[in-house]
Amino acid sequence: MNDPLISIIIPTYNRAQFIAETLTSVKNQTYQNWECIVVDDGSTDNTIEIIQQFTASDNRFNLYLRPTNRPKGANACRNYGFEVSSGLYINWFDSDDIMAPTFIDEKHKAISQNRTLDGIISKRAFFKNTPDEVYAYERRTEITPDVINDFLQLKVSWYLQDVMWTRQFLEGKLLFDEVLLAGQDREFFVRMLMFDPNLKVIDVYLTMYRFHDQNITSQFNSIKHRSLKISHLYSTRRLIKMLLERKRLNSQTRMHLFKSLMRYYPYVRAKNEDFQTLKSALKLLGGNSPSYVILWAKLYISILSFKIFGKGETFLR
Repeated sequence: MNDPLISIIIPTYNRAQFIAETLTSVKNQTYQNWECIVVDDGSTDNTIEIIQQFTASDNRFNLYLRPTNRPKGANACRNYGFEVSSGLYINWFDSDDIMAPTFIDEKHKAISQNRTLDGIISKRAFFKNTPDEVYAYERRTEITPDVINDFLQLKVSWYLQDVMWTRQFLEGKLLFDEVLLAGQDREFFVRMLMFDPNLKVIDVYLTMYRFHDQNITSQFNSIKHRSLKISHLYSTRRLIKMLLERKRLNSQTRMHLFKSLMRYYPYVRAKNEDFQTLKSALKLLGGNSPSYVILWAKLYISILSFKIFGKGETFLR
């Protein structure tokens, strides 16, 4: 039987510094029957020229431009990439990370051995300069009996590149939120987990994640990138409402999310609409127990401290 086609979908924007290394790692895969769909988000450097070198030499690489009627951003590129893909299995990837040579092969072998699986998850290592200089390994990648709450509490963790999905599972679902600016992976995964997919983890590190100062992750915790936090807040509120309606949040997760969202106050204090969104999200989560009363008190002490002294993060910890 012929090996099935596997689609690798990569959004990119101004990644001339890294994308050749990423695409070379795709080209070097031991598994041969793949297509690599790269969707450019309007790059202004020579990213497109570099991609065209790969498309000219190997017809398994395909370059698309994000349609102008879709919002700018990686999520629209990911959705569009899925729409034009043909593979039986789908694996999104990022244009600054590296695949191990057996990235596709190992996942295909695992998922083909169990036709009831909706996805297969591998693990990742983190590097800064070259893939040989690994500085950390993700140790939380596992499936637990209450995986959606454990995922929300960060007890278990995986990333977008780590999962190979079946097309059958993904089709007909709302995939990536195209207006969300940050936290896309986790938001996507939580919504997918609501469908209770049959997932399996293989104990092998196949994604090499490059950490650099242009990562959305590295920007997310900076007060200078308030828009990322605000986008994530609105998305999180929608997600909380959905999870509560479906009775998927346990008490520990509600408390975890409450404490996490409290720390958004410095980012929302400048605009009343954003502050009201934060308050409404907290009200969805918070109960009347003494623990929540104490947290609400800490929040309002922080608000007062900001008004008087211009700072008050200490009370939000």
